[in-house]
Amino acid sequence: MVVAEILTGIALVQKSVEFIKSNISTVQDISGIAKQIDGFFLGEEQMNKGQGRGMSIAEQFGSVESSANDFINRKLLEERRNELKNIINLRFGPAAWDQIIAERANRINQAKEAQRQQRIKARKQQDEIMEMLKWVGYSCIAVGLIFGALVVTVKAYAKGKMYNAPKDYTRNQQINNGTVKPPVLTTCRLKKQKVYKGKLACIYEGANRKFTLDFADIRVGCPKQFRCQYRRLNDKEPSIDKVMESLRLSLIHISEPTSCS
Repeated sequence: MVVAEILTGIALVQKSVEFIKSNISTVQDISGIAKQIDGFFLGEEQMNKGQGRGMSIAEQFGSVESSANDFINRKLLEERRNELKNIINLRFGPAAWDQIIAERANRINQAKEAQRQQRIKARKQQDEIMEMLKWVGYSCIAVGLIFGALVVTVKAYAKGKMYNAPKDYTRNQQINNGTVKPPVLTTCRLKKQKVYKGKLACIYEGANRKFTLDFADIRVGCPKQFRCQYRRLNDKEPSIDKVMESLRLSLIHISEPTSCS
């Protein structure tokens, strides 16, 4: 493979130089032989690349045959290069070859710079994509945290564990914080009492002729007074007999068995 590449390079160099020698007098400008000049440089590159490739260090520097072949090829290439230089300078002026070399070097440098810029651009695009993916990842994490906090907040609120969630207060706490008004109390005094079936019925009168019926043990008797809830409207004094009769009828109705028709 290496030998074939070198031979191909030599053949391309020989062919390019021979064509230029045969047609140099008929071309109007360098563009007429530009393709063959490029062919010469391509053959030169193949010969330079092929020398020493595919061989060990010992073969490259210790083999007489390899060293001889390299020397002959370099010598042949140098002769053909000088021959081509002289032909072109005689036809297009003494600085023509140097201008060709300089222009070629400039184009090679431009191509290398374009490749370098392309690599920089590709690397920059890759960095931008990675940066964008990074921020997308951060955004997803932030959204997940916000969503998680929202879920926890909703659950806590639903269970009544939020700081401002309504609490179940006792009646005394509701009275203390003003959500429930305490009842207004007044003094109810004993007005009348009467024994009924072993019980002592006590009727008390409070403010605005508000009457309250209570029962007490006969042995203890009715208290003379107690604190009762204040009411604004007047009541009619209850009849102990009527109240007792209503209680008796209620007890009879409850104790009687229900008849089925």
